[in-house]
Amino acid sequence: MANMLIKSSLTIIALAAALNAHAQSNGESANELLQEADAVFRHLDNGQIRVVWNGAAKFVKDRIEREKFETGILEARKKLGTVNRRGWAQITRIIYKNALELPDGLYANIDYATTLATGANVFEKLSFRLEDDGRWHFTGYVPRQEQGAVQ
Repeated sequence: MANMLIKSSLTIIALAAALNAHAQSNGESANELLQEADAVFRHLDNGQIRVVWNGAAKFVKDRIEREKFETGILEARKKLGTVNRRGWAQITRIIYKNALELPDGLYANIDYATTLATGANVFEKLSFRLEDDGRWHFTGYVPRQEQGAVQ
């Protein structure tokens, strides 16, 4: 009886691990999203905007020229200045269907509370789309002065 209970428990654990691995491979893991966001911020903070462009969602690349993308991101980052620290505050996933300007799919916004070297607090939002390759791809960056305001 005890052996049967142990085998059943191991089977449940194995199934849970398999389901978790499957979920992560479909981009449903919050950790996966946060790792992608950390990589994007590393590139943004180091002025490596082209690397961010290279990993952007296909529809972003189809709609905006690389130079315009790079200039827009650099200008937005320059207004902020040096980041002292940042931490994520919220992750929101959204499924868009038949939206006017967005391809159907699963999107995610990650909102960060950021402290600048000047001591000022700002908020930064990174957006991603889950592409057909099962990975999150960058779709947008919005820095702002207030938590609820998207400019």
